[in-house]
Amino acid sequence: MPSAQPRRRALPKILSGLILFLGVIALKAKGLLILFVERLRPFFANPFEGFGATQYAVAGGSFLVTIVAYTTQFPLGVVTGFVVITLIHEIGHAVAIRAKGLRAGFMVFIPFIGGAVTMKGQPRTVFDDAIIGLAGPFFGTMATLVVLQLYKWTTDPLYLVIALIGFGLNLLNLLPIGMLDGGRISAAITKWMWVLGGGAIVAKVIDQPNPLTILIAVLAAFQVYASIVREKTDPRFYEISAMQRLAIAVLYFALVIFLGHQTWMTFNRLELLRNAVGS
Repeated sequence: MPSAQPRRRALPKILSGLILFLGVIALKAKGLLILFVERLRPFFANPFEGFGATQYAVAGGSFLVTIVAYTTQFPLGVVTGFVVITLIHEIGHAVAIRAKGLRAGFMVFIPFIGGAVTMKGQPRTVFDDAIIGLAGPFFGTMATLVVLQLYKWTTDPLYLVIALIGFGLNLLNLLPIGMLDGGRISAAITKWMWVLGGGAIVAKVIDQPNPLTILIAVLAAFQVYASIVREKTDPRFYEISAMQRLAIAVLYFALVIFLGHQTWMTFNRLELLRNAVGS
């Protein structure tokens, strides 16, 4: 009996200590949540703020022209799917542009080339530019995953074809080449990646020359020249901390690996379906 009395007295102290500890944890979690929300708030801004009738007309008109042009070569369902993915990809860029305190100028779609979003002003740092570059493939990947899920729900091969194109195009866009998103992102990691991308496009031009690859090679060369000029006129643009560089590298290579895996898996799944139909 005497030993039970101290235990009863200790229990309220233990409970009060536990409640106090949980309260501190809750306050810390609340603080982290508020900080997290504050960090994300800029990404919920209207990406088309400042857009007028002209911008909407250019975006909508070029979007429809691109669909019509592609339907001369591919089925309408496939074309509509991957052009919508391209639209979401470009909206991702616009969201990041607005989050970085800039405004999107024009959104335009070019048949057999892709889409682009211009900016009113320029990013302050190479880190901001890399975030803007990453946002497009990230949004495009999320849109493609939705299409892949539609295939799993419906088993309609059309969605699988669209998913394959979506994964493949977003992966291709991450190549470290001038005008592509990968060129902008890799500048925040190391410009030596441009050597790999440039070498690949030069080899492609030599092996299979065509107007598109030549255009990409010219724009890649211009990107390198513009970078050299900017480094002399605005050296602070390329200042980036080790943690920022690491963060961009992790996000970039994680997205490349994920898209590469999804492209390969989707291609294999499509081949199995094709073989099953053929047999």
